[in-house]
Amino acid sequence: MNSNKSNNSNVPRGRPRTFNRDHVLDVAMQAYWHDGVDNVSVNEICKKANVAKPGLYREFTNEDGLMKAALHSYQKKILAPLFEALKADTPFKETLGNIVSSITMENNDEQAPKGCLMAKMRQSRSYMGAGTQAEISHIHERVLDALHDWVLRSKTKGEFTADIPPKLVATYIDTQIHCAMLQLAQGGHKTTAKEVLTLSFSVLL
Repeated sequence: MNSNKSNNSNVPRGRPRTFNRDHVLDVAMQAYWHDGVDNVSVNEICKKANVAKPGLYREFTNEDGLMKAALHSYQKKILAPLFEALKADTPFKETLGNIVSSITMENNDEQAPKGCLMAKMRQSRSYMGAGTQAEISHIHERVLDALHDWVLRSKTKGEFTADIPPKLVATYIDTQIHCAMLQLAQGGHKTTAKEVLTLSFSVLL
C-alpha cells in the first residue's frame, strides 16, 4: 500500500506534457478563420488538433478563452506585417498601395481562408464571450492607433496634405479595409475588391 501511494505521488499533475498549446491555437485559428466562428465547435477543434476536451479546458478555461487566445495568435502572426508596414519610413502613397496589394493578393490555394478573421469576429462580436469581445476591442484600437500615427507622420513629412483630421482618416481607412475583408470572406472577387479599395483611397491622394 505504501509503495503504491509513493508511486502515485510522483505522477505529474495538471496539463499533460503532450499538450501543444501553439498547435491547438493554430488549428483553432485556421478553423475559425476558414469556417467562421459560428460554425466551429470545441469538439471539432479537439478532433482536428487531436487533443482531449478536458485538456483543452485546462489550458483555456472555456470556449471564450480559446477564442480570445486564437484571436491574439492571429494578431501576432497575421496582422503583424500591417503594423510593421505602418511603422516603416515609406511614402504615404506607396504604403497605401501596399495595403491594397496585401489585401487583394491572389492565392492559388483554394483551401486558404478568405477575408480576415478579425473582420469576421468584429461582425459577430455580440454573440461572443466577454474575453473575446475585449480582445477584439483591444486589437481594433491598436489598428486605429497605428493608422492614426502613420497618417500624422505623413502629414508632418508633407506626404499627406488633405485638410482632414488624422483620426478621421484612420477611421476611414479602417472602415474600407473592414468592408473589403468582409466582401472577400463572402466570396467576392479580389479584382473587384482591389478596384473598390483603390477608388475609395483615391480621395486621400
